[in-house]
Amino acid sequence: MKIGNAAAAIIFSLFTLSSAGLSQELPRPSARNVTIISIEHDPADSAEVEYIKTNFKFGLYAWLSFSVTTLTPELAWHAPLKDADGGIQRFKNRVRALVTAARNQGIRLHLVLTSGLARNLAVYKEAKVEDLRNCQWYNDNKLAADDQISDPSAMEAFVFRTLSRYARKVRANLEAKTRATQAFLKRVINENPDTLMAVSGWGEAELNFNRIDHAKSVQDNFCDYSPFAVLEFRDWIRHTGEYDDTKGKYKGQGFAEGGQIYQRAGGLARFNADWGTSFSTWDLKYYNWSLTDNWDVDPVDGVNKDPHRIPWSSYVHGRMMPQEGPFHIPGGFDPPRTMQPGVKYWDLWELFRESLVANFVKDAARWASEAGIGADRWFSHQIPADYLYNTNPDVPNKNARFFSSASPLRTADIKPYGGPGATIYDIKFSPSVNPAEYVRTTSFSLPAISTMAPLWAIMEYDAETYPRGLDTAQSDADLILGEYLRVHSFGPYLINFWRWKEDNEHQIKGMNKETALRKFVERIRDKGRVKDLDMVYLPPPVSGATAEYLSQEPAVQLRVNGKIWDGEPWEWKDWGDFSHFEIFRGTEPDFPTEESRRVGTTKDYVYTDTAVIRGQIVYYYKVRAVNVKNEPGPVYAVIGPVGRTP
Repeated sequence: MKIGNAAAAIIFSLFTLSSAGLSQELPRPSARNVTIISIEHDPADSAEVEYIKTNFKFGLYAWLSFSVTTLTPELAWHAPLKDADGGIQRFKNRVRALVTAARNQGIRLHLVLTSGLARNLAVYKEAKVEDLRNCQWYNDNKLAADDQISDPSAMEAFVFRTLSRYARKVRANLEAKTRATQAFLKRVINENPDTLMAVSGWGEAELNFNRIDHAKSVQDNFCDYSPFAVLEFRDWIRHTGEYDDTKGKYKGQGFAEGGQIYQRAGGLARFNADWGTSFSTWDLKYYNWSLTDNWDVDPVDGVNKDPHRIPWSSYVHGRMMPQEGPFHIPGGFDPPRTMQPGVKYWDLWELFRESLVANFVKDAARWASEAGIGADRWFSHQIPADYLYNTNPDVPNKNARFFSSASPLRTADIKPYGGPGATIYDIKFSPSVNPAEYVRTTSFSLPAISTMAPLWAIMEYDAETYPRGLDTAQSDADLILGEYLRVHSFGPYLINFWRWKEDNEHQIKGMNKETALRKFVERIRDKGRVKDLDMVYLPPPVSGATAEYLSQEPAVQLRVNGKIWDGEPWEWKDWGDFSHFEIFRGTEPDFPTEESRRVGTTKDYVYTDTAVIRGQIVYYYKVRAVNVKNEPGPVYAVIGPVGRTP
């Protein structure tokens, strides 16, 4: 091999040698292996962002994000639906500001969207006032409790909007604004793929629980008996209307054991026999209406021509179940009005109520997918009502919210459009209030949600919420850390820690929860979602190195590429299990990598070899990374005619 003047030019070639144990080699961080630690707080609060970045050791597989809950896109009730993109400008401005703040401060972002139907109720106040059928009706056909309805802000505070797909005018507004919102979010994700990591929607969709009696499991008052929901229930059973299996908008989504058997002659009698009812007609008992009704396709003119519209001025509290007159059909179809778990007809109605919620959540996920938002970016955000506070589906006395809200964990399942997410926090009481101290939603919900999809999220997570006014003592930081590690053992992709500050029940900053969270981040920063937190990955090959002969010394200066992988931002010093580089030197290109050839180690990206001889010797170098267990990775060879002079 002929070598030219080293003082004039250094000529070298590089190659990578293979190594055993590739299955344990440090993988590139991705959605497959990272844990996003998202903290509920405003990303524009630069002081708190800097505090967290300074005091928490985030790493390759533990990524810092901020969550913003909740954002509600609004499209004016009389806005043209075709210009929904222009109608949501205020929402777009807010998102742009949040993304800019997060990007400028080098953090990621998770956004939670609420619909305005079950949260932020003022959004659809005008719709509810225009037609009371747009509201959720309780089983006594009241819109709220007696004391709630007299509140001037009842429509904003207590009255939910029906989730029924048959509320066609509201549904048109909802779909238009949602599709515009998701198209906009897709553009933002494309522009900021490393900032806007996840979007959740809809935030905590459920049926109205504002008349809940926490002393009972089975509830006296529950929703939804809006005439829209009742007609949808009937069509869902019979596979008619929008659930027609041939031409319906929701074909194939009707009750699996219904359909033709209840459509043909004798169908109603068959239904009565099957379900223990005694209806004489499929028309609705209260406020009968039809899908052929004019539903005000054009909202711009402000005139609703629906012949069966029920305006707010017609509402008489406690008297919305007429026994005679045009709004009452004797023997008409009606859902059961009393909760009777185990009774067939009640169980059928409960299945529909839960399906109402599930469909509402999944429809939004499908629209997100159609907008191009990947399933790794869109998550649901549900109330796991069957698992709340240490209950589970197998216990008879479930939490009251289960029966009231019709929002079991299954409503979070949005496959194939996204991953499941659910609000899951535990509560701690003082022993004088509850000798067991803890009531843990996590006990049964984590095993259940973790099997629903590979990527899933835990929302509004708190290892121990302190109820106001009960003077509950904090647990030791290590005990809280144990809870964080238990959550981690189930492999969540995103954990929304609720909340950073300014909330006495959940606050993290300054509490033992902050200390525990720091320790938690440090434990998983180099592991991500792997369960064995004692495991240490093998180093990958060094991605690049150069050698330069310093003739005046004489010496050879080696420079190792600080990046672990080409095309990735991560540096070796970002990896907490990185120990050092080993430098080997020989006089032949294929010299063996053995202890006698090692000339030094360094934690830095530059190493200067001063033990070289000026003269006719040509040196070759090899470099490899070593982890904290003193396990080396593959060698990277730097070949060069370094050291020779004329």
